[in-house]
Amino acid sequence: MDAMQVVLMAEVRLAQERGASAEIMRHLRAYHAAMVDARTVELDRLLDPDFALVHITGYVQPKDEWFDVLRSRQFDYHRIEIDEKTVSVSISGDAAELTGRGVFNATINGARNPWKLQFSMRFARRGAKWVITHARYTTF
Repeated sequence: MDAMQVVLMAEVRLAQERGASAEIMRHLRAYHAAMVDARTVELDRLLDPDFALVHITGYVQPKDEWFDVLRSRQFDYHRIEIDEKTVSVSISGDAAELTGRGVFNATINGARNPWKLQFSMRFARRGAKWVITHARYTTF
């Protein structure tokens, strides 16, 4: 393989990663929009079957249990504003990690607050699409 082929292969990989990063960002926006609207059918499409959410308390909540509190409005997300300048995406093959910060205006078990949260998420490519496999939220 000559130097030109190496450069072209690197450029192709970089373009693929940029495309995947943009796709993951679209996925993140769709995930947060579905949270605000409590659209669990849409969330189920975006999440891995074994998805778990780690809350600021450290509680690890399985997907189905989280969907129940969304549907009952025990967790009622009114508005989610992500500071996209803080979002970072790292891709390695069919796996990706995303970190960022935002303000989550939500009522949790009757208490409404603007929660300042940082988050880390893991994604996996399943066939032609990305799914979220894990999400962790902490305060900042």
